[in-house]
Amino acid sequence: MAKSANYIDRLDDALEALGPDAMLVEELDGFVAGLLLCPEPIKPGDWLPTVWQVGDAPSPLTDPAHANRVFALIVQYYNSVARTLSDHPERYQPLLPVDPESGELVWQVWIDGFAAATDLRPETWSRLDDADEATTAAFNGLLDLIEIADAEANAEADSPPSDRPAITAPNSDQIAGWILTLNRWRIAHDPARREIEWGPPSAARKVGRNDPCPCGSGKKYKRCCGMT
Repeated sequence: MAKSANYIDRLDDALEALGPDAMLVEELDGFVAGLLLCPEPIKPGDWLPTVWQVGDAPSPLTDPAHANRVFALIVQYYNSVARTLSDHPERYQPLLPVDPESGELVWQVWIDGFAAATDLRPETWSRLDDADEATTAAFNGLLDLIEIADAEANAEADSPPSDRPAITAPNSDQIAGWILTLNRWRIAHDPARREIEWGPPSAARKVGRNDPCPCGSGKKYKRCCGMT
């Protein structure tokens, strides 16, 4: 999946400006992967606020113009991943940075994003219980990473090996392979494209406080993502 460095920088800057509760761009990449692999589609209005907001905290979006800029960047990224998985899955690669000091792959932030996507519709993912062996193994591999990341985050990394998943050092190709396996299963059961109709900010796309929120919730902007 080709990603422009300049675009990634702009997206990263936009997310960072939303405050400490907003996802990092690597976390967003894992989140988007989870959304696209979910056995049933999730409306943007149900997942967009998760990118920048925790719980009932006030929205960091300052005005409709700011919301449009942020929405456009996030949806553009979402659509780029959706097109890759749909049209050129062989090009897919998760956004996993490498620690410059240790040379180790930093996968924990990415898997946190994937976990956030599975948390949105946990009952839907139970459909994979009846999937083929390869699909089940791929999903279980990602669940193992979620468990390991949670244990590390909770300072439980010294628990006995028998109590923890066997996978401890995934590589990028391994994670990409799991994603592609799940992607094949999802498309086989729901072949509809999951791109979102949205474009870069323009006069035609901008919303006012009393207009429908562009996240797709059906609420007015001032009662949805524009709440402060």
